[in-house]
Amino acid sequence: MIGLGAAAAVTAALVVWWTRRDPAGSSEPPLVLATAPVRAIEGRISYAAADVHRPYEVARGASAAGAGAGTGTRGVAGAIDNIPLDTLARLERRGDLHGIAAAHLLMSDVRDASRYLDRLAPDPDVVSDRALVLRSSGRLSDALIALDGVLRAVPRHPQALWNRALVLRELGLPLSAAAELEAVATLNEPGWSGEARALAKALSDEIAERRTAFLRLVADGRRLAAEPGAVTPEIARRFPGMTRLVFYDAVRSADSAAAVRALAPLAATLDAVYTGHVLASQVERVARADFARRAPLARRYAALAGGQRLDPAGATALLAALRAAGQDDLLYGAMVRVFRPQVPPAELPELRRLTGALHDPWFELLTVEQTAKAALAGGDLAGAEAVVLPALAGCERRSIDYRCALLEQVLGGIYLGSLRLPDTRRVVASGWQRARRTGEWYLELGFLQLLAGLESLQDDAAGSTLPLVRTYAAEPVRREPARCDLAVWRREALALALVSRDDLAAARRELAEADATEGACPPAEPSVAMLEVKAHVLRDSDGVTAHEVAELRAQIEALRAASGPAATTRAALDQIEGRLLIDRDRPAAIALLERAIAAVRSARADDVDAHRARSYAYSILILDAGRAGDWDRVWRLLGDDAGIAAAPRCALGAVVEDRRSLVVVRDPSGASHGVFDGTRAGPAVDPGSFVPAALRDALRGCPAIDVLARPPVQGLPGLLPVDLAWSYRSSAGPPGEAAPGTPRRVVIAGAEPPAALGLARLAPWRSTTAPDVVLDGPSATPSRALAAIADASFVEVHAHGMVQATVSDASFLMLSPEADGGYALTAGAIRKQPLRRHPIVVLAACHAATTASYRHEAWSLPAAFLAAGARAVIASTDVVSDADAGAFFDDLRARIERGAAPAVALHDTRAQWLAAHPSASWTRSLMVFQ
Repeated sequence: MIGLGAAAAVTAALVVWWTRRDPAGSSEPPLVLATAPVRAIEGRISYAAADVHRPYEVARGASAAGAGAGTGTRGVAGAIDNIPLDTLARLERRGDLHGIAAAHLLMSDVRDASRYLDRLAPDPDVVSDRALVLRSSGRLSDALIALDGVLRAVPRHPQALWNRALVLRELGLPLSAAAELEAVATLNEPGWSGEARALAKALSDEIAERRTAFLRLVADGRRLAAEPGAVTPEIARRFPGMTRLVFYDAVRSADSAAAVRALAPLAATLDAVYTGHVLASQVERVARADFARRAPLARRYAALAGGQRLDPAGATALLAALRAAGQDDLLYGAMVRVFRPQVPPAELPELRRLTGALHDPWFELLTVEQTAKAALAGGDLAGAEAVVLPALAGCERRSIDYRCALLEQVLGGIYLGSLRLPDTRRVVASGWQRARRTGEWYLELGFLQLLAGLESLQDDAAGSTLPLVRTYAAEPVRREPARCDLAVWRREALALALVSRDDLAAARRELAEADATEGACPPAEPSVAMLEVKAHVLRDSDGVTAHEVAELRAQIEALRAASGPAATTRAALDQIEGRLLIDRDRPAAIALLERAIAAVRSARADDVDAHRARSYAYSILILDAGRAGDWDRVWRLLGDDAGIAAAPRCALGAVVEDRRSLVVVRDPSGASHGVFDGTRAGPAVDPGSFVPAALRDALRGCPAIDVLARPPVQGLPGLLPVDLAWSYRSSAGPPGEAAPGTPRRVVIAGAEPPAALGLARLAPWRSTTAPDVVLDGPSATPSRALAAIADASFVEVHAHGMVQATVSDASFLMLSPEADGGYALTAGAIRKQPLRRHPIVVLAACHAATTASYRHEAWSLPAAFLAAGARAVIASTDVVSDADAGAFFDDLRARIERGAAPAVALHDTRAQWLAAHPSASWTRSLMVFQ
């Protein structure tokens, strides 16, 4: 409940908002901004004088202004509103910045509109109009998040509803867009409601017609062998991927040469789409077969393709008969169907042999897909990726969109499971566009599920993307309302995202809806991810019953029994059950958590699920020890987790998970003091207040402080004040000294990222001491930088740093472009480059320490350099002063070369610099990672 003072403030703000929307009572004549008979901007502007309904017309040829405004402000020749200068002056005189912004939007001048909107407080109208600008620049996800914020505050905001519908349409979510437009129509606004209904109907009708046509193709394809005209050339050209699938089955099922040759016209149509003669050749080759032998086998295949289920003996007999008859095309199709969803590894050599005999790129890509799936089933994500990437590289040349999109689904799943979110986004975006371009219904549903999963995990890494999760999860259900499996999946996807936001009450409601829906579905094995979500919810929600706990334990046990010897899955299930029981049966929970850690102690570096299970188990154990006040056990577990022994004195430990946190310190005498908090609200961590004052004071007198912090605390700036010397410790790392050899200082400076990025050129790098190697200007490319630092003992990077989720999970360094245009030096690339001399690395770049804080791992540039072999990394999450960086880091380097520990060197350099330059606040966010 809000207090009376807060309520009055909110009311006053709303009065001001509505008054500005329609400034009644003014003595001036009413403003006229909408001067043209039609509107040139499809979106709606949240300013009364600009929100006059007029027909929307699309330009056949955009004017310069319209072209520059992007998709949201397409101009119509002669129809852009020509607003008199005296009207603009009148708005200026009364300080109506929103009115001026609206005028510029009407005139398709998005850049100036944005400048004025940025000067306004973010009330619902302003945010809705900012979303128009975001949409016009192609930032559809950001626009959607902004509009969802408006609608949370004002659920029936007309302009936000309208603009959200347009964003949804452009994201490829027509039914979600239609639902939003129907909401606009219910507002009964003159002109707008009618246009909303018409546009909603057009979107719904188009998707309904496409679904009907696609499903009719699937149905007609089942009788194609007997009725070769069942699939028309128009449908074949519209859905070439699905048509090719049913064509292959028809050829295999045809029991005579005449029936095969009757498919020649369809083969020619498809060959024209795929620019080749592969299918026509196949028709002629199969038609020349000995049908006295082939016909009975073709009829058996037809039954299999029609849905017949074979027991293992029947499947073995069919495959043996096809081998004996030498019918390679029938054998290939039967193997894929019999072993669905994936051919076992032992059968892959034969599948590859058949692929070579068939001489068809379609089957080459299908065999790649089956090989990758087999690698995934064995937990070999790197092997699966290595198989898929070369095949995808040739996809544009082959133009087999259907199979290429399926490979992109596989690769997107690999990257998603590995938490390589930028790679996931890149691959899934490509596949999503490919599926939309070809109209393949089932492929679109698969990519929508991947997009929802991506945004669920992105929320864990980079803030709230819940509106995107809701949006992508809703569209498949709208497209297939009768499929209960999709309805269950939607609820579970939302529950996963809500747990990441620590909204357990909402997650529990979604799980309850999923359970209610699941009763109407065929039985399905729960996923490990959903068991994890349920354990989070049942641990911390009120009113949890013993029956709910027992039911979840039974599901865990059933999956444990089914998982066989898979160590990673067993560890994940032990961790989940340990989480569930830690507050109910502590000894049993501790045993489960310790067993989970032991099971994956030697897991591969790329086994994300194993490391996640281990990390979560450590978090639960550490917090449990902190709740018991067993600080010695806390220190031991923190050290075991990081692979180091915690310092016997002058150390700080920090752990946060869900609603619990702890901070523990060892003071200069070695005595431990700690605080456990079991009542945290929300996932956010305020570093400035996270460490209680009493514990900070206990560290005073320490010459330097080691900080062992688990995500999401690891990498946060300001955890301790700048008058203390401290550093984050993340692992055992290399020895404290550089590897033997002549010191080799490498400086990377003056990089020239692509001009299109609009970045200001950095000031020339200055240093009092010449380095051994300089990469400057065009030579400062990512590949040359990696090669240069491999044998460096000291590295300085003076470059732009950037945080952009589409490029890298964490921050990245913007260097000069390679021949292929790549300019980003990312954490992933750095981890793959061994740093043989164990250098000190100084990242004199803005935001270089920014961390993508997953629940199980802190992923950042400093962490990457340490993983590659650096002794220490010095970096900032904030802006670094271009003018002062050279002198500051020269002083810092000199102190380190004289033997000072990096944390002490940074503390002393910063203290001296701030004394001489009190305004140099940029130095406060510099941190040391070791």
